[in-house]
Amino acid sequence: MKSLSHKILIVLVAFTLLFIWVNSMLPADMSGQASGWVQRLVQPVLDFIGSGRIQVALQRAADLFPERIRQALYRGIDFLDRVILSRDPSFLVRKAAHLSEYMLLGFLLCLLFVRRDGRSRFFLPELACLTAAVVDECIQLFSEGRAAQVRDVCIDLSGGTFGVLAALIVLAVLRHFHHSSADIGKNS
Repeated sequence: MKSLSHKILIVLVAFTLLFIWVNSMLPADMSGQASGWVQRLVQPVLDFIGSGRIQVALQRAADLFPERIRQALYRGIDFLDRVILSRDPSFLVRKAAHLSEYMLLGFLLCLLFVRRDGRSRFFLPELACLTAAVVDECIQLFSEGRAAQVRDVCIDLSGGTFGVLAALIVLAVLRHFHHSSADIGKNS
């Protein structure tokens, strides 16, 4: 019999997938309105990103490193500026939404697929995130004004990976504290 926490995780994964896939079913104009609402909410952050202050701070930090590393960091900062930060703010909002949805999904899936011995898995939740991302993009093929994009699958999988890694870290910390407290109990 499955534990209550396992059943709760299944429900949370199902609701997360439902949220992701229902949003993919929205026509482009409705999806744009939702993105516009979020964009207005985070506009102060977007204004800060667009101000160039992040780039200046990163360049100052890069100046602290030796020449070879500094040059690589400068190329990374230039890439960040050209490819990401100079984009239309709605693009950033939409892609951040993809990333964050799949971070949550990856986190929950990693917790769901913990083995009986308490060890965590990596590839099973990753495969599930990839499958969900492909289904997500296929749904968009049938949504008015929307299209499937390989880039979005990559962003989704990256978010899933970050979520899985975050869950693995949380599980490792919990396992460490559990073992530490068990050792303390033995020594008492």
